[in-house]
Amino acid sequence: MKSLAKLFLVLLIAGFGFGIWLNFHLPQWAIQSRTMSTPAIVKLSKGVRLADFASQLESTGAIDSGWRFRIWVRFFQDYSKFQAGQYKFEGNVSPSLVMETIQSGKTFEPFELQFVIPEGFTLKQVVERLEARKVGTKAELWAIAKDKELLKKYNIKGENVEGFLFPATYSFEKMPTAINVFEKMLQTFFKNLPQGIETRLMAVGLDLRKAIIFASLIEKETLHDEEMPMVSEVIWNRLNANQTLGIDAALIYGIEDYKGDITWKHLKDLKNPYNSRLHKGLPPGPIGAISMKSLESVLTPTKEGYLFYVLKNDGSSYHNFSRTLAEHNRFVKQLIETPQKN
Repeated sequence: MKSLAKLFLVLLIAGFGFGIWLNFHLPQWAIQSRTMSTPAIVKLSKGVRLADFASQLESTGAIDSGWRFRIWVRFFQDYSKFQAGQYKFEGNVSPSLVMETIQSGKTFEPFELQFVIPEGFTLKQVVERLEARKVGTKAELWAIAKDKELLKKYNIKGENVEGFLFPATYSFEKMPTAINVFEKMLQTFFKNLPQGIETRLMAVGLDLRKAIIFASLIEKETLHDEEMPMVSEVIWNRLNANQTLGIDAALIYGIEDYKGDITWKHLKDLKNPYNSRLHKGLPPGPIGAISMKSLESVLTPTKEGYLFYVLKNDGSSYHNFSRTLAEHNRFVKQLIETPQKN
């Protein structure tokens, strides 16, 4: 009898200890986050046992203990609510987050197509990138970019969609058609246009297309957001003074098969409508994809009297801005001179 009493006491103590672990320590474990060193992708198929799925979660690193997860789910959750599918976990992850993600069905679908359009990218570069991603042939892509019905649909008054393709990362879970890709880029552009922008542009004598042409020059001329209003001022001042803009990024855009060097022949080519050294006013079309920051800068130029700018000779990619030609020439001289070595 004494032996049975001792056995009962041991079982009672063990049960009491398990109860504390089950009701206090296990729930605490479930909400503790771990930082995952690499992302984990797990797939829950219909009919998979909890024990097997918990082992899979542990083996991929989504959780640190399969047997704890199994017990926690059995006592505190409802495994029948777990939705089949593929899931991705990364960064700070807790067992509770894993459970909530799978119960909510927030599945992970790898993208069949993903590409980036950087700011300043030309339509030619976009077509080359899409061709490389096997969206379509170069001929097919150019045909869509110039399609009159597409241009009419988005009220684009030009020969193609240059300047209206929004710079961003684009992702498609299933391989889209070429027209779907262009529509997505165009829709993203108009979705990101600031509200009331066209009314504000009209107030300074610009329609949307001309403003995009203007903004594309700003986009190409500086890498720094803080310089955009300054470049904008130079363009405005030169337009108002009926002077040529002298923007070589525009000149280059109009050179067919540009090889990387501007020649004397290029500088004197009147047949190039984008040669802003010879032709006054804005070029006939945009010269690349614009950000909304460059478009906003069209409307917010500085008021410093700047007419010129040239790169600084310090490798920073920033510019020196000038009010007079004499001041500008001094900065040009600094640029071409070899820096003195100490």
